[in-house]
Amino acid sequence: MQVIPPPADGQWRAREADRLPCSSWLAQFYRRRHGALLGSGTAALELALQQLGVMPGWRVAVPAATCHQVVAAVLNAGAVPVIIENAAELLLSPAALAPHVHGLDAVIAVHQYGLPCDIPALRRQLGERVPIIEDSAAAWDFNLPGAARTITSLGHGKPLDIGGGGALFGDTPVDAEIDVWSPGQRSRVRPASSPALSIHALPALVPAVATAQARTRRLRQEVPELLARLRENGLEPWAAEDAPMPSWQFIPIRTRDPLLFERLRYSPHAEALGVCAPAAIALRELPMLGRRGEVAQGPQPSLDLHRSWVLLEPFAALDQPQRLEAWAGGQR
Repeated sequence: MQVIPPPADGQWRAREADRLPCSSWLAQFYRRRHGALLGSGTAALELALQQLGVMPGWRVAVPAATCHQVVAAVLNAGAVPVIIENAAELLLSPAALAPHVHGLDAVIAVHQYGLPCDIPALRRQLGERVPIIEDSAAAWDFNLPGAARTITSLGHGKPLDIGGGGALFGDTPVDAEIDVWSPGQRSRVRPASSPALSIHALPALVPAVATAQARTRRLRQEVPELLARLRENGLEPWAAEDAPMPSWQFIPIRTRDPLLFERLRYSPHAEALGVCAPAAIALRELPMLGRRGEVAQGPQPSLDLHRSWVLLEPFAALDQPQRLEAWAGGQR
């Protein structure tokens, strides 16, 4: 790892100084120049909004098919989450965003389940005024230009997994507001925010990156054949024309027929294959929203998202081909 000297102003303690080279080293994997290591992905998203100039009343687009913590970060930043219905495709699309472009102050583009959200297309639609935050918590090794900041989570089950934490990346320094002790803390004009990742977690990053790289390499080599087998059995795995290769946190399979959903979700082989469904509670129903959020009107929403798709765990499917055939073949 390249060693980069600590900031010239001396505000970082000696035992904190290794954060800077470590975060810069990690940033290169997200095609960014600078990084900041934080206590959670939610904290990283809040910090990204602050750095983009969030103000009370900002309207921030959030795709409906994503984690509730994305909404929590927007609310914590004092902004208004605008839930954009995108359940039919799982990702925020230009078509879903189009009716709301002129009323937005920022957009959060989520690579849900390791699928590539088309950020360049969103950027072309939004123009240069509205910033995009790229949420790569469920993805690894995408290079999609157009976002002002990129955030990720380092929690359990994520492609980059050290058991907890988060990170923020950008092309300008992004670590100024991290809450690390400094001699001038009592004289700050405003409190520091976004707790830093524990320095004891830093040694876990290098092996976690190696694991993420190896995992993604195998999936991109082997999943295409798996998808072909699913299609041969009459199933409809997620696909998009001209999209980068997903990193496949899950393989989503569309279930247009409720009976097909029931057969796949509750098959005797489902547990062994890691089959699950998107969360049953939609973001628009979150109690935390109260009257502080907005559900944007757009393409006809899927009122039953968790029955529109099933999610297949890719390694379980690759490692158990006979069980996969029994699970998928029963649909013919």
